[in-house]
Amino acid sequence: MTLPGADGIRQGRENETVNRGLIPLPTPFITGMKLNSDVVFNDLVLNTIDENNVTWVCRDIGGWWGLPEPELRNFTRGFGDGSYDVRGRWAARDIILQGSFFCPDPSLVAVARDKLVRAASLVYQGGWLRTYEDPPRAAYVRLSGRPDIETVTARGRTDFSIGLRAADPIKYEWSDQDPEGYSVIEIPARNNSTGALGEGIVNNIGNTTVSAVFEIEGPLTGPTSILNVTTGELMLIIDSIPDGTFLEIDTYFREVAVDGETFGARSILETLVDWVQLAPGQNVIAIQDESNLNSTATLRVYYRSGWIG
Repeated sequence: MTLPGADGIRQGRENETVNRGLIPLPTPFITGMKLNSDVVFNDLVLNTIDENNVTWVCRDIGGWWGLPEPELRNFTRGFGDGSYDVRGRWAARDIILQGSFFCPDPSLVAVARDKLVRAASLVYQGGWLRTYEDPPRAAYVRLSGRPDIETVTARGRTDFSIGLRAADPIKYEWSDQDPEGYSVIEIPARNNSTGALGEGIVNNIGNTTVSAVFEIEGPLTGPTSILNVTTGELMLIIDSIPDGTFLEIDTYFREVAVDGETFGARSILETLVDWVQLAPGQNVIAIQDESNLNSTATLRVYYRSGWIG
């Protein structure tokens, strides 16, 4: 049963909601600029006031919040209209970091400019661009062109625009608890209380598949498997690992190291191996050392959630 006037009440609520959404917010003239230190460019903190009372401001990070360019090759069909449906890939992410620094005295311009130049000298090696959103996200970048740095006032305001390229277009969750930004979980090879094989949940809260680093502290009796139960990917370790030895498997670079040494370490894994990835959402990771009922080995999973857009 529809009450009299119900349609009018509903329409009035819709009008109010739409109109509220179209009203611009007033400028926060009382609180002013938010210096939250929430952008870090290769250890240079932006949106802050540094030790020389120079104010660093990030105005925009072009290319950061959207998707990178897709690469979809076009192969026309030999017969009929259209093209073949070809699997594509994401290109490197191009980023433009724009900002300014403001000096209380012109004598500080040279010091601040040198600080910026040092942070932007990303040719021989790259650096991390981090934004402290919720959660913090980061990409490893290098220069994509010559930075534009120009002093525009007598007091020393200097504007800059720096083109960057992230070869890996994924933006990774960043944990300040680890120098490389990783989060970590530990999974024992066997549950001593129940005798069950070890399992743990790794939660990729992002929206794209990411790689991980798997570290096993021996002793471990081969063959042993690391399995992503969620995706069905399996990595088989065919050799034993002595007590006190560390085996590290990096599924991004597809490298294997034993106590930090990569030479000859790849032979420890099966030849046709799945390089286990983490799908978006919860991933059940299991380590199965079925030949050793009393295994004391520990699997550590170092991971960063990832976003493509």
